[in-house]
Amino acid sequence: MNQVSELNIDSQIIRTIARSYSTLDYVPKLRNLLNLVYPEKKINKFCKLELHKEINNLLLNSYEGEPILKYKLFKAFVNKNVVAAYEIKVKNSRVDFLTVDDATTSFEIKSSLDNLTKLAKQSSDYVSAFEFNNIVIHERHLSKCLEIIPRSFGVITVNQNGYEILRKPIFNKKTDPAEQLNLLTKKELLKNFGHVDIIHILNELNNLEINKVFKNTLKERYKSRWNFIVENSANILPIDLQFFFKTNVEPALIYN
Repeated sequence: MNQVSELNIDSQIIRTIARSYSTLDYVPKLRNLLNLVYPEKKINKFCKLELHKEINNLLLNSYEGEPILKYKLFKAFVNKNVVAAYEIKVKNSRVDFLTVDDATTSFEIKSSLDNLTKLAKQSSDYVSAFEFNNIVIHERHLSKCLEIIPRSFGVITVNQNGYEILRKPIFNKKTDPAEQLNLLTKKELLKNFGHVDIIHILNELNNLEINKVFKNTLKERYKSRWNFIVENSANILPIDLQFFFKTNVEPALIYN
């Protein structure tokens, strides 16, 4: 049924569909979105799952936005021994993708549709919390990006043909234990440090000790969510991964 590659679809229509689509959309909305691309196509007999699949195929083949790159990051780590998470708040920023194993590794995405207005602030925030940091960036942003990000950042460029690792991240020695503690909830602080008073914890433990507990706490926080989408990946459509990471709802309840 995937005829996307045979179509010459206006990019603005694709963006409209990407902005309008939600995993929770019902059949009438899904049909209306597909009718923007297939006005003559007989899609009225498609079931809900088929409509979701068609929109996912359409976006995977024709859209260059952030959800596509988040799916590619998922594919890169789905079979690795890590815990990963989407959209982690750090100060006033929100990192797109984070992996935690022996180290914390962030991935900030700047697709061809994004701008770099917030990148300086974002990169500074991520340096305060994570041991390794990367930017996954469309090649059109590359020269400007290199002027903004710290030298410790890894750089992965993407285009329609794939990706290229231009440089690997360097271990970040500027993590701030106070900022790491600020990322944890009071419940997590009490459980893992025995206190909710950050000043007290900073006085009791050194940076290495705090960083170790910080990583273990993030693993514990996100392990079940990550394992859910890994274990159910065969039944989750690519554009919908982040929704299922957040909700852990059985896919059949959404698609059927």
